[in-house]
Amino acid sequence: MWNYVERCLTAVLLASIVILVLLAATLRTFGVPVIWSVDVAQLLFVWLSVLAANQALRQGTHARLDILLDRLTVKMRLRLTLLLNCISILCLLVVTVFGIQLVGVNPARTLGSTAIPYAMVTAALPCGAALMIVTLIKQCFTVFKYLHQSQEGQPQPDFLQSILRSAEPSCKDSGQEINP
Repeated sequence: MWNYVERCLTAVLLASIVILVLLAATLRTFGVPVIWSVDVAQLLFVWLSVLAANQALRQGTHARLDILLDRLTVKMRLRLTLLLNCISILCLLVVTVFGIQLVGVNPARTLGSTAIPYAMVTAALPCGAALMIVTLIKQCFTVFKYLHQSQEGQPQPDFLQSILRSAEPSCKDSGQEINP
């Protein structure tokens, strides 16, 4: 459910940015500049970025170094994924804590030519980091469960499929079995 809401929100944010920039450019052509449009578009873009980053994390489409993963067995790949997720969670906890502090640094500051508090921009950082922490914790439980139970025939989440899919060519070539 939350995944659907997050996808809809990212689509609305992207459409809003496009419409806002198009409207501002069109009105500027007719001599009616919309001064606040760039500031609001930047605010929306910041929130779009953190929500889209969480979506990419959830789907397993973030960039990764497959040359290393392709040389590992599936069990080692999953263990490495657990380790890297734990390290990422620790880093994101730091970002969340300092991001929350950043929100309160300058409460009187406004976003460019608008009356919108700049805290609305900086709040995207800890919110996005917290969402990614939740996603990574869920992924850790899924990987741990996959490592310790037979999951044959069970549908796997996108991120897990991306880890297992990249294993197939090297495992087949080396004669190793794909299932852990």
